[in-house]
Amino acid sequence: MRMSRIAALALFVLSLISISFKGGPVSYGFFFFTLFVPLVSFIYTIVVYLRFKIYQEIDTRTIVAGSSTPFYFSLQNEDIFAHAGVRTGFFSDFSYINGLDTDTEYELMPETGIKKETLLVCKYRGEYEVGIESVTVTDYLRLFSVTFKNRETLKVHVSPRLEILASPERPDMVIASSDNPPRDKSVPDILLREYIQGDDVRLINWKATARTGKPMVKTLTGEDTPSVRIVMDSCRYDEDAEKYLPLENKILETVLALVYYYSENGIGVSVNLINDRYVTYRIESTDSFEEFYAAMSGYCFRPDSDVPRLIKGCREDSIPSSSESVIYVLHKWTDEAGEYSSLLSGNMIRQSLLLVTDDPDGSGLKAVPGNIGYRVVGYESRLSEVLI
Repeated sequence: MRMSRIAALALFVLSLISISFKGGPVSYGFFFFTLFVPLVSFIYTIVVYLRFKIYQEIDTRTIVAGSSTPFYFSLQNEDIFAHAGVRTGFFSDFSYINGLDTDTEYELMPETGIKKETLLVCKYRGEYEVGIESVTVTDYLRLFSVTFKNRETLKVHVSPRLEILASPERPDMVIASSDNPPRDKSVPDILLREYIQGDDVRLINWKATARTGKPMVKTLTGEDTPSVRIVMDSCRYDEDAEKYLPLENKILETVLALVYYYSENGIGVSVNLINDRYVTYRIESTDSFEEFYAAMSGYCFRPDSDVPRLIKGCREDSIPSSSESVIYVLHKWTDEAGEYSSLLSGNMIRQSLLLVTDDPDGSGLKAVPGNIGYRVVGYESRLSEVLI
């Protein structure tokens, strides 16, 4: 395009020289030709933009983050003249198109169209625009290239991805405190749970083991039922969607993965967060997990739902029992979190921290007490790689 413009300018200069030193109808004709051709080319680009049609469609407006969804779009020329140099630009901050060269330039012959079928992948949970963002039109002589915003965009609601955890490391991640006082465990109960290293092998239920494919043991009378309490950061830390969407997406992915793992293995889970006010979700089974997932799909992080307010709610809540483990899923470790941690440590409550951040040094990591095991979860981290 640069060379075309240089050539057009050179011809225009030559026409000026010609009419200045020679004159005549040929020279003036050449001058007006070099003068009006760029103007006609510019008008042509405007006409093409106003006349050609974009149609785009997606199979569903409710998508799961990280999964691919069929996406269709077509460019139509309903005029009697060709449309040259049409190129589409796609929203790329939060989604991307699979199997399509986004730099392709299309030429639409009269009364024809081009249809493309591809796959759309949304990277983060939330609600935002996807598909064609802009259109660039270039004239035949490649003198002008004008980019316009697409007038009819697609907006989708993206639900958080559920990553299935096969086996998180028990020393860091869970489950029941080994410091529980001994109880009378002489009579087996009818409840079953997955085998934990250190369990008495005589308590293995072989029928249940054969049925599930996992070693299952009998829960004993008097045995504290292990449970997990998750303290979830609920704060929106920035007004820019490019900054807050990746963070909020990963916090929800982390909490959902943990909750699903524990509920699937018969371990009760409670999640503490701020939703206008301090609330607790209790998940006892995979059935109640579905309700929790639906709530988190529409959950809204808020600037005033910061960690101090969250910890204040936790302090006013009941102190976890000795059979509970507390897992913090936070973006920042604060003084309030440290004080609450000391309170739990005094009650022999096992704790761990998942710090969701791409900047560990700026998230208070150095202030985390030494008795709390922690992992740093990056915005693009695979949880199965971080937690296992």
